[in-house]
Amino acid sequence: MITILALQDAPPTPLPSLPVWLELAAMTANCFFGARLARVRGIPVAGTLMAGIFVGLGGGIFRDMMLNLEPTAIAVWYYIPAGLLAALLAGMLPSDLRRFETPLLATNAVVLGLLVTIGAQKALSYDAPLISAMFLGVITASFGGFLADSMAGQQATIAKQAHWVLAALMAGAAVFVLLSVSTPFLIAEIAGVATVAGFRFFSQFRNWPSPFWPGTRPQKGSPS
Repeated sequence: MITILALQDAPPTPLPSLPVWLELAAMTANCFFGARLARVRGIPVAGTLMAGIFVGLGGGIFRDMMLNLEPTAIAVWYYIPAGLLAALLAGMLPSDLRRFETPLLATNAVVLGLLVTIGAQKALSYDAPLISAMFLGVITASFGGFLADSMAGQQATIAKQAHWVLAALMAGAAVFVLLSVSTPFLIAEIAGVATVAGFRFFSQFRNWPSPFWPGTRPQKGSPS
């Protein structure tokens, strides 16, 4: 098992955290968005449902494994059924939802912000170094999408740096972790979520080009 931290038996440091229902809601909503993307790509029913589960729960499962913990999404019975229901709903909706594009984008941006801060806070509660907590926050929000993209034979969104997605996750994780050591939890939480959501929403809504190294030519098909 891959680990970055100490023993599984080590008790977590008591830290403020979001309610369990909010974490469940964020992961379930991400299952919806993962399945929705698979539906738009024309993936069959079973693949769509699996993509939803990967996107919504995969990052949290991998985070817990890296912390040498029993994955919450596996140990708690209602995470997978909730994710499947969300994925099923996404698959049953019409493929063309352009009239709802803006509210869906805004919701997705907030969900990603919540997942980043939830993942980073859990890492901090198990005494992970600050940089590791930032990394695990990004993993929580992105690793499932990486798996789903790989399963569909697509270049990973975070690898394409599409509309600053990865930059948004990294910035939000850094803001949350750095503020969490010096400000009340709620302030750090709001700032972290707002950073991710702001970058995620406006970079796509305004179609900001993704940053490349000087002298690098974007690959053909890049969103930039």
